[in-house]
Amino acid sequence: MARSNLSIGLNKGHPTTPIPKTVRPSQRKGIQSTKTKFVRSVIREVAGFSAYERRVMELLRNSKVSMVIA
Repeated sequence: MARSNLSIGLNKGHPTTPIPKTVRPSQRKGIQSTKTKFVRSVIREVAGFSAYERRVMELLRNSKVSMVIA
């Protein structure tokens, strides 16, 4: 917020320069790094899908077939 040398009003006070905020680790939560993405892809190739993921894919496959028929 820009301030002027005025003693009244919204911008009252001495002129200041804003200090840029630093990005904290908690603000980066959820952003996937390239290393993490690569490691997860390798694990997915080796281990395959879990049981619930296979079930969901089967349900999606069946729903797509029924949508095409209908």
